[in-house]
Amino acid sequence: MPTISVPYSEAQKRFEIAESRLLSVFGFPDVAEPSPEEERAAVVRALRQPIGAAPIGSLARAGQRAVILVDDWTRPTPAFKVLPAVLEELAEAGCSENVSIVIARGTHRRLSPAEVEHKVGKEAMGRLEVSNHEAEGDLVYLGESSRGTPAWINRKVAEADLRIAIGSIVAHPIAGYGGGAKIIVPGVAGRETIHKNHSLADDPNVTLGCADGNPVREDMEEIARMARLDLVVNTILSPARRVLDAVAGDVVLAHRKGIERYRRIYGAEIQEAAEVGVVGASPRDATFGHATFALYAALPMVRPGGAIILVAPCTDGPGTREGRESFRRLAQMAPAELMALIRSGEVDASGGAFDHAYSKAVSRYRVVLVSDSYSREEAEQLGVGYGGTLQQAVDTALASAGDGAKASVMPLGGLTVPVAAG
Repeated sequence: MPTISVPYSEAQKRFEIAESRLLSVFGFPDVAEPSPEEERAAVVRALRQPIGAAPIGSLARAGQRAVILVDDWTRPTPAFKVLPAVLEELAEAGCSENVSIVIARGTHRRLSPAEVEHKVGKEAMGRLEVSNHEAEGDLVYLGESSRGTPAWINRKVAEADLRIAIGSIVAHPIAGYGGGAKIIVPGVAGRETIHKNHSLADDPNVTLGCADGNPVREDMEEIARMARLDLVVNTILSPARRVLDAVAGDVVLAHRKGIERYRRIYGAEIQEAAEVGVVGASPRDATFGHATFALYAALPMVRPGGAIILVAPCTDGPGTREGRESFRRLAQMAPAELMALIRSGEVDASGGAFDHAYSKAVSRYRVVLVSDSYSREEAEQLGVGYGGTLQQAVDTALASAGDGAKASVMPLGGLTVPVAAG
């Protein structure tokens, strides 16, 4: 009887299943975990061979104000591994005296000092000014995008002479993929900008794995150009969150090249659906809301009406009862009704767009949560089923599905992206 492992924070959750009940296992790429030297080499290579943009040595000038944007605690990007190479390139160009870091947190909570140090590294935190972006703070208005989105951007970013962004390419249910222009919108944008941008989320091309033709992504990219983002550095991470590869350069061109490389590693051809799906949220697993991103990769591997077992540590905790019950109320709405509330302003689109994606999923599938951070009562307040252990959840779901039912497993749902066969 096979034993299947699913990543769970720094550990694993395991279950046994009869060979006859297991349909497919997706998501473990055939890659070796890189050494620290190989990680650094990938970043340096990307910086010295930028795609569609000049290298830092040509962009930077002595005396310039340079701002480096890094993503926040909800993203797995090891910015502390990328920053040293970026800072070295700036220093070689004579631009090292007026460099600061902005944490591009959008509307997420502020990072604590310990979290900032974990993200950027002790050395960078000790010698550079590091600030959390404030979505309702000191902003500059850059005009409207062609889709009517008012572009309000962090003043430090807007008024800098040089803007460099560090993030990661990862599957994303609204923007298609993380990385690229998302560091600007929502990263360092105003709340009004984020709301309007995310209100575009009911287009059929707003889906996981779709960048070109996705109006949310394209609106982000237009505003990133308005904000004059000079260079992006986007990593592609291993399952252990090490740097497998990196791209640098133009906010669109480099990002698309990165997507090509990402899909070769994490693309999954799903040819047949099962009655039960088991999906691990790693590495986007700090909260339940972010853990749900893994669901969208798993949808094609489960028949409508089936059960999806979401394995997520939710390391940031279960939140408040009010927050859980609000999430359940929105998730149980018809998707069209929820989008109407978002567009009217009754529901904030910065979170509502994800509630909208989730509501489309739970209208067709039954979700069961396996998480040590949630009690049964707290899971029920979210409106999901509860699995005391992963083994119990799998056994119960298969028994409920009936004789002959099968399960498919996607251990790395937070990274995997479905791709067309062939």
